Amino acid sequence: MTCYLLHSGQPSAQRLLARVPRLKPYVSSNAVGADDMVIRFGSSSESDPATGNVFNSNAAIQRTSSKLAMARLLRRVGVRFATKEGSDSNGDGPRFTRQYRVPLFDLTPLACFRADPEEMWLNKRLKKVSDGFREVSFTEEKVTMRVIHLAMRALHALGLDFGLVSIGMTQKGVLHVLDVSSVPVLQGRIADLYAKAIEDYIEKEENAKRTGVSANHVMLGTDVEVMLRNAAGKMVLASNYFPRAGRVGCDDRSVQFDGKRLPLMELRPEPETNPLQLVANLRDTMQEAARVIARPQVEWRAGSMPFRPYCTGGHIHFSNVPFSRRLVCALDNYVGLPAMLVEDSATASLRRPRYGFLGDVRMKDYGGFEYRTPASFVVDADVTAALFCLAYIVAVHHRELPLADLYAPARQMDFYKSNKENLYALAERNFAHIRQVSTYERYRDYIAPLLTMISQRRSWDEGVDVKQVWGIATPTARTVAQRRGARRTARSNVRVFG
Repeated sequence: MTCYLLHSGQPSAQRLLARVPRLKPYVSSNAVGADDMVIRFGSSSESDPATGNVFNSNAAIQRTSSKLAMARLLRRVGVRFATKEGSDSNGDGPRFTRQYRVPLFDLTPLACFRADPEEMWLNKRLKKVSDGFREVSFTEEKVTMRVIHLAMRALHALGLDFGLVSIGMTQKGVLHVLDVSSVPVLQGRIADLYAKAIEDYIEKEENAKRTGVSANHVMLGTDVEVMLRNAAGKMVLASNYFPRAGRVGCDDRSVQFDGKRLPLMELRPEPETNPLQLVANLRDTMQEAARVIARPQVEWRAGSMPFRPYCTGGHIHFSNVPFSRRLVCALDNYVGLPAMLVEDSATASLRRPRYGFLGDVRMKDYGGFEYRTPASFVVDADVTAALFCLAYIVAVHHRELPLADLYAPARQMDFYKSNKENLYALAERNFAHIRQVSTYERYRDYIAPLLTMISQRRSWDEGVDVKQVWGIATPTARTVAQRRGARRTARSNVRVFG
């Protein structure tokens, strides 16, 4: 693999070439092979090569050329973006008490820098980390991880693979993007960070090409959010039955932010290397939840928004596969898009873009990450199995799968507004590609029901009781009490006769 730098003579680009010996100057598209990588540093008249992996495509860079146009796009997809003065005598616009700069490469934060300015103006582009900033650890404050997540979200929404994201925080702790630069000034610590990131990326990709992603080692997990509904149609608190932690627990979101009344039940089955076994583990977890609730009249509701304003998601966890923006883009194309096409459009458009936006990922303590874009897909057991299988195939084969640019403004708005008709053709092209990978045939029959739903323009039914969909029998409270009594009697007999 050869890694090329396509630039227009910027000093920062020259510094990169000097610091990374394995980084070569870009000459022409004819020299780029299928396994090669091209890093675009800023816009130029040169078009993207037809082969190879391009970091910061020309189209993505153009989305950052106008700050106002970039602000409009990011606001439309749910990202706060400040374009006025940060502080003025008339109090016009948000007043920022703190600034952050986050350099990212391959959608991965390299560091976080913080400054506490007395006054700040936003009428210029922000491309560097100035002397007034100090580097802070990701765990120094709770707000730092919020800053990191916002920086990743903004970069991904623009279709960029790397860049410098500037963020301001108001006195009330509200974060706003101030600017995104695809051509950060690389000097000092920032130059070191990007040079190391590129070296690490080259090493990671070369190792992946030697060994591949082992289909036997990719680990899938999930946490699925479900809400409870009584016979009168009222919401039942999940915290009436479950603690926060455990295989069946509660999401942290609470009623009126009181931290006590928790409405969302979370199903957290054991992870698996086989997506079909993960489906079986999920069913076992449902049965465990049904035994605890033991109320046949309490229905389980899922989908996008069973009760306003509470949204429910189906999060898919990955480990033993290296995180990359290409993997996230492949998940958007081959998992997030098909899931959106079978969602209920009315509730999906209410859920997004605040929840389940494109590229909604969170890094996890166990070393993997979770993909959070789909809604709670357990409203349909066939869709659940199909999405797990697709997620597994994408994890194994994401380097082979062609990627459509879902981040063009029109396509993103179609996704968030559930304008499905504009995206069916793209999904069909994606399915044609995924049918070509070697692992697809193993899971073809489990993916087929989802493809049929999409081809027939059908959506899932969010009015169903998830227990009935999955064939989960609900024991009565009396039955549960009888079983507990029998277990106590058995233990007593062991003590007497043992």
